[in-house]
Amino acid sequence: MRLTAAAATAVVVAIAGCCGSMLLVSAAQADAAGGGIEDGWEYVTSGSTLKLSHTKSNTRLTMPQVGYGTGSQQQAVTTQSDASQTKALWAIELAPDSEAASEPEAARGSRIPCGSRIRLVNSDTSHSLHSHGNHKSPMSGNQEVSGYEGRDAGDFWTVECAAKGAAKFWLREAPVYFKHVDTGKYLQSLPNKKYRQPISGHQEVSAGKKADANAQWMALEGFYFR
Repeated sequence: MRLTAAAATAVVVAIAGCCGSMLLVSAAQADAAGGGIEDGWEYVTSGSTLKLSHTKSNTRLTMPQVGYGTGSQQQAVTTQSDASQTKALWAIELAPDSEAASEPEAARGSRIPCGSRIRLVNSDTSHSLHSHGNHKSPMSGNQEVSGYEGRDAGDFWTVECAAKGAAKFWLREAPVYFKHVDTGKYLQSLPNKKYRQPISGHQEVSAGKKADANAQWMALEGFYFR
């Protein structure tokens, strides 16, 4: 086990009789200035459960368990500033038809290549991060993003690494875009679109046309396998 002074809240534990090791990254470590990333733990891996930070606003993707009053009326997806919320934890599942999932090394703890298709499942609710072209988001009028209790093709997102030409795999604390497979729109949050009660201060999450600053995300706190 290796702990740095700046990363004293990170704990590495062996998974008994199984598939390797797990790293727990807390909010304190993720926010520590200059803390760095532990050697060998640079990658986001299959089976990890993590929090996604919206880089422009430093808020976390979450499911507040409030339904939309319009559109699909499925569960709302937002971002919010409290990094300790368990509702902001998302488990990564590789799409069954993705190239990465068909590889022999696609077991838990394998690195996720840029361009992989994934499903993000909220740990609190087991709802998938979902979108669909036939519903508009309630504040901005962009494409709605919701939490969906079932499973279908609208759950899948392509991981696009923002540092083109450099990274071959999804890296922790490196910006990525999530492109909706069915509609080609990008997961985004607009800092000037905030809800009032009952989820005061939460930012709307929607899907938009551009891979821009509003659509950049980073993997921060969570449980990482290798």
